[in-house]
Amino acid sequence: MIVKYKMVQFIFLLVIHTFILAQISVGGDVELRFGESKNNYNFSEILLNMNITNDDLATWFQFEYSDPPELGLNMNGLRKFRVDYTSGPLELSVGDIYKIWGRGLILNQFDDQNVNLDNGYRGLSFGLIDDGYALNFISGLSNIARISTDFYKNIDPEGRKPNHSVDHSLFGGDLEFFRERLNIALSFLQSRESHPMNNPLTLEVDTLNIVHRTHGLRGGYEGTSISGYVEYANKLTLLPELNINNIYQDYFNPHNGFSLFANVNYYFSMPPFDGWSMTMEYKNYNTTKINPDERNNFVKNYDMNLIYTQPPTAIREHSSVLLARLIPQVNFSDEVGYQLSLVGPVSNLGYFTLNYQAASRTSLWEKEYSDSINAVLSSKWASDSSVTMMPYTSEVSFPYNELYIEMEGYIKNLRYQLGLARTNNITEYHALYNSGQNNIWDIQEPFTDNNGNGTWDDGEPYTDYYSIVNERLENKYQNAFTIPTILTYKLRDGWSIDLKYEFQSLQKGTSYTYSLSSDEVFTDLDGDGVWDAAEEFADLDGDGVWDDAEENWYYWWLNGWIPDDQLSNYDTNGNGVYDPGEQFTDLDDDGVWDDAEEFTDLDGDGFWDDAEEFDDLNLDDVWTVNGVYVDSNKTSFYVLDNETDQKFSEEFQNNHMITLGLGKSPYWSISLTVESSSAYEYGPQLVSITNPMEKFIGNFIDLDNKWIALDLMININENTRLDIMYGTLRGGIICSNGICRYVEPFDDGFKLSLTSVF
Repeated sequence: MIVKYKMVQFIFLLVIHTFILAQISVGGDVELRFGESKNNYNFSEILLNMNITNDDLATWFQFEYSDPPELGLNMNGLRKFRVDYTSGPLELSVGDIYKIWGRGLILNQFDDQNVNLDNGYRGLSFGLIDDGYALNFISGLSNIARISTDFYKNIDPEGRKPNHSVDHSLFGGDLEFFRERLNIALSFLQSRESHPMNNPLTLEVDTLNIVHRTHGLRGGYEGTSISGYVEYANKLTLLPELNINNIYQDYFNPHNGFSLFANVNYYFSMPPFDGWSMTMEYKNYNTTKINPDERNNFVKNYDMNLIYTQPPTAIREHSSVLLARLIPQVNFSDEVGYQLSLVGPVSNLGYFTLNYQAASRTSLWEKEYSDSINAVLSSKWASDSSVTMMPYTSEVSFPYNELYIEMEGYIKNLRYQLGLARTNNITEYHALYNSGQNNIWDIQEPFTDNNGNGTWDDGEPYTDYYSIVNERLENKYQNAFTIPTILTYKLRDGWSIDLKYEFQSLQKGTSYTYSLSSDEVFTDLDGDGVWDAAEEFADLDGDGVWDDAEENWYYWWLNGWIPDDQLSNYDTNGNGVYDPGEQFTDLDDDGVWDDAEEFTDLDGDGFWDDAEEFDDLNLDDVWTVNGVYVDSNKTSFYVLDNETDQKFSEEFQNNHMITLGLGKSPYWSISLTVESSSAYEYGPQLVSITNPMEKFIGNFIDLDNKWIALDLMININENTRLDIMYGTLRGGIICSNGICRYVEPFDDGFKLSLTSVF
C-alpha cells in the first residue's frame, strides 16, 4: 500500500513539474444524454472528457454523472484517467488503458457504451517502438461487469444493469517485428481471475480463483495486388489446487483450445475488373466446447473466451435497422465461419458489393442417456473434441448465413444505395428425452438363469431396460428477405432531401420433430395384436366419460339386495320394470333417472369398453407407433381480428420502415420515421400510449402496430451539436463489435443528446 501511494505521488509530481515547464494544450468534449418515456425507460447521463498535453506528456480523464444511465450502474465522479509519456521510441502509460494486439485474439480493449462493455484495465503499459520492432508490456487490474440471467444474484428485470462482475489481474507482453512488407509477432497474456458463480448444490455465490494463459503468433504481408494476415492463439485455463473439489470437478471441466483468424485481400488490376477487390475472412474460435443449452452461459463455463479478447466477427454489421436486428451474437469461444466480399466499380454508376457470410458452432452435439433408468433423468449433452474447418448446417450447431448485394453511387445530384439480403439463422435448439420399458425380455438384457440352460425362459427374472425412447427435437428459426434503400437528393445552397425505405419479410417460429424408437406398449385384452381405442359413445353430459345407467330398484333386486316379499314396496305398479317415480340413485341430483349413454358396441358383448391400457410416453392420450409422429412448424406471428379479438396465425411478418428527411448542411436536419408490421408476435404486448403527434398522423394513416418518431439535429456551432428525438421506438437487437443486446421499446417519450467539443 505504501509503495502504491508513493508511485501515485511520484506520477502526480512528475505531471505537475512537466506542465509547469512546458507549453500546455487543453481540450476535451462533453456529452449530455437525457431520455424519458411513458413506459419508464428513463435515463440521464453527462460525460466530460478532458485532455491536457504538452510535448512529451498527455493526460486524459473522464467524469461521469448518471442517475440512471441508459445502460449500466449509477456513477457520480471521476470515471477514467490516464497519463501518457512519450519520448523517442519510449511510450509509457499509467491509468485506464485500452490496448489491441494484432486483430484482438489475445487482447482487444475498448469502452463501448452502446452495449455497456468496458473491458479496459487500470495499470501500466510500457512500450518501445522502432523502425524494425515494437515491444509492449502491460500489467494491471480489470473489473468487467456484464448482464447475465445465468447468475442468480441481483438480476435487473429491465436488463439494463449488470449483475455479474469479475476481476482480472493482467500481465503480458507483445513483440512485433517489421521488415519491408512483412511483419510477425509473438504474444503472451496471463490473467488471474476472481470468478463468481452459482454453487450447483446450494445456489449460493462462490468465487473461484482461476488462471488463464494465452500464447499467440501472428503475421502479415502487404503487397501491391495481394495482402494477407493470419493470427493464432492457444489458451490454457487452470483451476488451482486450492479450488479443486468434487463439486466443481463434476460441474464443469475446462476445455483448452485455440483461436484462429485469417484474411486475404486481392486487388484486381486487369480489365474489365480494374479497381475491383475481393476479401476473404476466416475464423475458427475453438477455445471451449459449449452445449446448446449453455451456449451463452459465461458464468458456469468459466473457460469461455475472456471478455478482454474480442477477435474479428467476420460478419458484416449493417447500417440498415431491420438487417441489424438479425445479426447474431458472435460466440468468440465456439464459432467457425467465413466471409467473402467482392467490391468494385460498375462503369460510372457507382460501386457494386457482393457479400456472403456463414457461421456455426464448432461441434455437433447429441444427448446420451442410460437405458437402465428413464432417459428424462439420465440424458446429458455429449460431443467429441474434433476440429472442424468449415461451418456446419445441422440445426444443433446454430447455423447462420446471409447473402447481401448492394449498389451505391451517384446519378447527378442523387445519391442512392440499394440493397438486397437473404438471411437464415437457427437461434435456439433443444433436445428432450424420456423412455419406457417394453415389458418383455430382449437380447442383451441380464436375467437370472434358474435352470442353467444358458437361455432366458418364461418366468425367469430379468432387468427390463428402458429401451423405448421418446425424442423431442425443437429449434427456433429466423429467415428474412430484406430490401434496404437510401436516396439523398442534393438541392442548392446545402439543402437536401433524404428518403430511406426498408422492407423485410420475416419468417420466424419453432420447428418440432417428435419420434418414438418403438411402439408404445399396451395391454392386449382381446389378444388381437392391435391396440383398441375406447368404443364411441354419446357424451350427453359432456364430461368426456361414458356414463352407465343410474342404479334403480330393478338393479338392486337383480343383485339380491331386495327380497321378493318386499318387491311390491319398490315396483309400485307391479309391472316388473322400473318406471319414472320409483326409487333410484340420483347421481347428478337432477331428479330424473338417467339411462346409460348410447355407445357403439364393437365387440358385441353388450358392455361399453374403454381403451386398452398403454404406456403413454408422449402424453398424447393415444397409442402411438414407432417413427416420427410430429413434424411441424409453429409460427411466432399472428394477426388480430379487432371485432372478435380472435388471433389467427401468420407465417410471415412484413415490416416496413420509411424515413423522410429535410436538411440544410451544415446547420440542421429534421426527419420523420414510421415503422410498421403486418403481424404481432406471440407474447406480452406493450400497451402503447398515443401521443399528440401520433394523433395528428392518425388522421391520415392507421396507427395499429406502428411506431412513429421525429428526429431533429441542430449544429449550434462548429463545435456543438444538439439531437432531439420525440415519439416511439420499437426496440430490438443492436450489435457492436460482435456484442449484442436487446433494447427495450421506448414509448411516447423524448431523447436529448448535446455534444460539445472544446
